[in-house]
Amino acid sequence: MLDPRNIYRSKRKTLAIFIDSNGVLIVKAPLRLSEHKIFEFIKSKADWIKARQRKVAENSYINRSVVSYNTFLFMGKELTPVITGKAKSIVRTDSTLLIPASYSPEKLLKKVEKYLKTCARAILDERAQYFANRLKLDVSAVGINNNKTRWGSCDINRQINLNWRTVMLPPNLFDYILVHEFCHLLEFNHTKNFWAVVETILPDWRVLRKHLKQMNWILSLFRK
Repeated sequence: MLDPRNIYRSKRKTLAIFIDSNGVLIVKAPLRLSEHKIFEFIKSKADWIKARQRKVAENSYINRSVVSYNTFLFMGKELTPVITGKAKSIVRTDSTLLIPASYSPEKLLKKVEKYLKTCARAILDERAQYFANRLKLDVSAVGINNNKTRWGSCDINRQINLNWRTVMLPPNLFDYILVHEFCHLLEFNHTKNFWAVVETILPDWRVLRKHLKQMNWILSLFRK
Protein backbone atom coordinates (compact mmCIF):
# COMPACT_ATOMS: atom_id res chain seq x y z
CA MET A 1 0.00 0.00 0.00
CA LEU A 2 1.33 3.41 -0.88
CA ASP A 3 2.16 5.71 2.03
CA PRO A 4 0.73 9.17 1.17
CA ARG A 5 4.01 10.61 2.42
CA ASN A 6 5.60 9.12 -0.69
CA ILE A 7 3.47 11.31 -2.96
CA TYR A 8 5.48 14.34 -4.05
CA ARG A 9 3.49 17.12 -5.64
CA SER A 10 4.80 19.87 -7.89
CA LYS A 11 3.79 22.04 -10.84
CA ARG A 12 4.43 19.12 -13.17
CA LYS A 13 1.68 18.21 -15.63
CA THR A 14 1.95 14.44 -15.61
CA LEU A 15 1.78 11.65 -13.04
CA ALA A 16 4.87 9.47 -12.64
CA ILE A 17 5.73 6.47 -10.45
CA PHE A 18 9.00 4.67 -9.79
CA ILE A 19 10.53 2.19 -7.38
CA ASP A 20 13.52 3.39 -5.37
CA SER A 21 16.58 1.34 -4.41
CA ASN A 22 14.79 0.00 -1.31
CA GLY A 23 11.76 -1.18 -3.28
CA VAL A 24 9.55 1.69 -2.07
CA LEU A 25 6.92 3.05 -4.45
CA ILE A 26 7.37 6.78 -5.08
CA VAL A 27 4.80 8.98 -6.82
CA LYS A 28 5.35 12.38 -8.43
CA ALA A 29 2.03 14.09 -9.09
CA PRO A 30 0.57 17.41 -10.26
CA LEU A 31 -0.50 19.75 -7.47
CA ARG A 32 -4.25 19.43 -8.01
CA LEU A 33 -4.49 15.76 -8.97
CA SER A 34 -6.77 13.92 -6.54
CA GLU A 35 -5.54 10.98 -4.48
CA HIS A 36 -8.37 8.94 -5.97
CA LYS A 37 -6.93 9.34 -9.47
CA ILE A 38 -3.45 8.64 -8.16
CA PHE A 39 -4.52 5.38 -6.54
CA GLU A 40 -6.50 4.38 -9.62
CA PHE A 41 -3.35 4.86 -11.70
CA ILE A 42 -1.30 2.84 -9.25
CA LYS A 43 -3.87 0.05 -9.35
CA SER A 44 -3.62 -0.07 -13.14
CA LYS A 45 0.17 -0.45 -12.86
CA ALA A 46 0.11 -3.10 -10.12
CA ASP A 47 1.82 -5.79 -12.20
CA TRP A 48 4.66 -3.46 -13.20
CA ILE A 49 5.12 -2.29 -9.61
CA LYS A 50 5.30 -5.84 -8.25
CA ALA A 51 7.75 -6.88 -10.95
CA ARG A 52 10.05 -3.94 -10.21
CA GLN A 53 9.89 -4.59 -6.46
CA ARG A 54 10.76 -8.26 -7.02
CA LYS A 55 13.73 -7.16 -9.10
CA VAL A 56 14.94 -4.84 -6.34
CA ALA A 57 14.56 -7.66 -3.80
CA GLU A 58 16.57 -10.02 -6.00
CA ASN A 59 19.31 -7.45 -6.53
CA SER A 60 19.64 -6.89 -2.79
CA TYR A 61 21.36 -10.28 -2.55
CA ILE A 62 24.01 -9.44 -5.13
CA ASN A 63 27.51 -9.27 -3.71
CA ARG A 64 29.04 -6.26 -5.46
CA SER A 65 32.58 -7.23 -4.52
CA VAL A 66 32.18 -10.62 -6.17
CA VAL A 67 30.50 -9.18 -9.27
CA SER A 68 33.44 -6.80 -9.74
CA TYR A 69 35.91 -9.71 -9.20
CA ASN A 70 37.54 -8.01 -6.23
CA THR A 71 36.75 -11.19 -4.31
CA PHE A 72 35.78 -14.72 -5.35
CA LEU A 73 33.25 -17.18 -3.99
CA PHE A 74 34.09 -20.75 -3.11
CA MET A 75 31.48 -22.96 -1.46
CA GLY A 76 29.67 -19.85 -0.24
CA LYS A 77 32.77 -18.28 1.31
CA GLU A 78 34.23 -15.04 0.06
CA LEU A 79 37.94 -15.27 -0.76
CA THR A 80 40.22 -12.28 -1.24
CA PRO A 81 42.75 -12.64 -4.08
CA VAL A 82 46.36 -12.13 -3.01
CA ILE A 83 49.04 -11.82 -5.68
CA THR A 84 52.25 -13.44 -4.50
CA GLY A 85 55.58 -14.42 -5.98
CA LYS A 86 55.74 -17.44 -3.68
CA ALA A 87 52.94 -19.38 -5.37
CA LYS A 88 53.45 -21.35 -8.58
CA SER A 89 49.77 -22.12 -8.96
CA ILE A 90 46.53 -20.93 -7.36
CA VAL A 91 46.28 -21.95 -3.72
CA ARG A 92 43.18 -21.60 -1.56
CA THR A 93 43.34 -20.74 2.12
CA ASP A 94 40.48 -20.21 4.53
CA SER A 95 39.96 -16.59 3.48
CA THR A 96 42.23 -15.93 0.50
CA LEU A 97 43.05 -17.11 -2.98
CA LEU A 98 46.81 -16.98 -3.47
CA ILE A 99 47.55 -16.17 -7.11
CA PRO A 100 51.02 -16.37 -8.71
CA ALA A 101 52.51 -13.01 -9.63
CA SER A 102 53.52 -14.55 -12.96
CA TYR A 103 49.87 -14.49 -14.12
CA SER A 104 49.21 -11.52 -16.36
CA PRO A 105 46.21 -9.33 -15.43
CA GLU A 106 44.62 -10.18 -18.79
CA LYS A 107 44.67 -13.91 -18.03
CA LEU A 108 43.97 -13.81 -14.30
CA LEU A 109 40.21 -14.36 -14.53
CA LYS A 110 40.65 -17.26 -16.93
CA LYS A 111 43.15 -18.84 -14.54
CA VAL A 112 40.73 -18.47 -11.61
CA GLU A 113 37.89 -19.87 -13.73
CA LYS A 114 39.99 -22.90 -14.65
CA TYR A 115 40.87 -23.43 -10.99
CA LEU A 116 37.22 -23.22 -9.89
CA LYS A 117 36.17 -25.66 -12.61
CA THR A 118 38.77 -28.15 -11.39
CA CYS A 119 37.46 -27.78 -7.84
CA ALA A 120 33.88 -28.16 -9.07
CA ARG A 121 34.80 -31.41 -10.78
CA ALA A 122 36.40 -32.86 -7.65
CA ILE A 123 33.58 -31.83 -5.31
CA LEU A 124 30.94 -33.03 -7.75
CA ASP A 125 32.52 -36.47 -8.06
CA GLU A 126 32.58 -36.86 -4.27
CA ARG A 127 29.04 -35.61 -3.63
CA ALA A 128 27.60 -37.48 -6.61
CA GLN A 129 28.87 -40.77 -5.23
CA TYR A 130 27.48 -39.94 -1.78
CA PHE A 131 23.96 -39.17 -3.00
CA ALA A 132 23.96 -41.99 -5.54
CA ASN A 133 24.53 -44.37 -2.66
CA ARG A 134 21.78 -42.78 -0.56
CA LEU A 135 19.26 -42.94 -3.40
CA LYS A 136 20.50 -46.38 -4.48
CA LEU A 137 21.26 -45.16 -7.99
CA ASP A 138 23.86 -46.45 -10.38
CA VAL A 139 25.38 -43.23 -11.69
CA SER A 140 28.51 -43.62 -13.77
CA ALA A 141 29.28 -39.93 -14.36
CA VAL A 142 27.93 -36.44 -13.92
CA GLY A 143 29.13 -33.68 -16.21
CA ILE A 144 29.78 -29.99 -15.69
CA ASN A 145 28.75 -27.32 -18.16
CA ASN A 146 28.62 -23.57 -18.75
CA ASN A 147 24.86 -23.09 -19.07
CA LYS A 148 23.74 -19.45 -19.04
CA THR A 149 20.47 -19.84 -17.15
CA ARG A 150 20.37 -23.22 -15.39
CA TRP A 151 22.17 -24.67 -12.39
CA GLY A 152 21.61 -28.26 -13.43
CA SER A 153 19.86 -30.53 -15.92
CA CYS A 154 18.84 -34.11 -16.50
CA ASP A 155 17.97 -35.02 -20.09
CA ILE A 156 15.89 -37.85 -21.54
CA ASN A 157 19.07 -39.91 -21.91
CA ARG A 158 19.54 -39.70 -18.11
CA GLN A 159 22.61 -37.53 -18.51
CA ILE A 160 23.06 -35.18 -15.57
CA ASN A 161 25.02 -31.95 -15.82
CA LEU A 162 25.72 -29.27 -13.25
CA ASN A 163 26.82 -25.73 -13.99
CA TRP A 164 30.43 -25.35 -12.84
CA ARG A 165 29.41 -22.19 -10.95
CA THR A 166 27.72 -24.42 -8.37
CA VAL A 167 31.15 -24.48 -6.73
CA MET A 168 30.53 -20.86 -5.68
CA LEU A 169 27.34 -21.72 -3.81
CA PRO A 170 27.09 -22.72 -0.14
CA PRO A 171 27.40 -26.52 0.29
CA ASN A 172 23.72 -26.99 1.10
CA LEU A 173 22.69 -25.34 -2.20
CA PHE A 174 25.27 -27.37 -4.12
CA ASP A 175 23.73 -30.51 -2.63
CA TYR A 176 20.19 -29.31 -3.39
CA ILE A 177 20.97 -28.94 -7.09
CA LEU A 178 22.64 -32.33 -7.27
CA VAL A 179 19.85 -34.10 -5.36
CA HIS A 180 17.25 -32.35 -7.52
CA GLU A 181 18.81 -33.73 -10.70
CA PHE A 182 19.39 -37.19 -9.24
CA CYS A 183 15.75 -37.42 -8.24
CA HIS A 184 14.80 -36.84 -11.86
CA LEU A 185 16.29 -40.26 -12.56
CA LEU A 186 13.47 -41.64 -10.41
CA GLU A 187 10.73 -39.11 -11.26
CA PHE A 188 11.44 -37.20 -14.46
CA ASN A 189 8.77 -34.49 -14.01
CA HIS A 190 8.13 -32.09 -11.13
CA THR A 191 5.23 -34.07 -9.71
CA LYS A 192 4.27 -34.57 -6.08
CA ASN A 193 6.10 -37.89 -6.25
CA PHE A 194 9.25 -36.10 -7.39
CA TRP A 195 9.24 -33.65 -4.47
CA ALA A 196 8.41 -36.49 -2.09
CA VAL A 197 11.64 -38.22 -3.16
CA VAL A 198 13.61 -34.98 -2.76
CA GLU A 199 12.17 -34.56 0.72
CA THR A 200 13.49 -37.95 1.84
CA ILE A 201 17.00 -36.53 1.37
CA LEU A 202 16.44 -32.81 1.93
CA PRO A 203 13.46 -32.11 4.22
CA ASP A 204 14.08 -28.35 3.91
CA TRP A 205 14.07 -28.32 0.10
CA ARG A 206 11.51 -25.49 -0.03
CA VAL A 207 13.82 -23.16 1.88
CA LEU A 208 16.78 -24.24 -0.23
CA ARG A 209 14.87 -23.66 -3.47
CA LYS A 210 13.94 -20.14 -2.39
CA HIS A 211 17.52 -19.39 -1.35
CA LEU A 212 18.87 -20.67 -4.67
CA LYS A 213 16.65 -18.27 -6.62
CA GLN A 214 18.27 -15.44 -4.70
CA MET A 215 21.67 -16.62 -5.91
CA ASN A 216 20.89 -16.67 -9.63
CA TRP A 217 23.07 -13.60 -10.17
CA ILE A 218 26.10 -15.91 -9.86
CA LEU A 219 25.17 -17.45 -13.21
CA SER A 220 26.29 -14.24 -14.92
CA LEU A 221 29.84 -14.39 -13.54
CA PHE A 222 32.89 -15.24 -15.66
CA ARG A 223 31.19 -14.52 -18.96
CA LYS A 224 33.46 -11.72 -20.23
